[in-house]
Amino acid sequence: MTRSATDSVASEVRQLAKEHEITADRDSLSHMAVTITRLAGDVVELDSVEQMLVNLKRKGVLSKTELMAFQGRYLQEKRRCKKQISA
Repeated sequence: MTRSATDSVASEVRQLAKEHEITADRDSLSHMAVTITRLAGDVVELDSVEQMLVNLKRKGVLSKTELMAFQGRYLQEKRRCKKQISA
């Protein structure tokens, strides 16, 4: 099944976050996680959709399994978009 631009994973996540009044803002726990990750020598930057997924999980809207499914679909979508742009 082909998804249209308006039916993308990012759109689904944004809609779900809107319905539950959840933003992509980082809380103190997220800031601490970024700091610890950097101190370990790694850099992990979540975009707004990925941060919304984290926040949806923290608020109990998504289970771990649902979070992982959304994340997997979202990363596949991002890769497809990059390939289309570079082609």
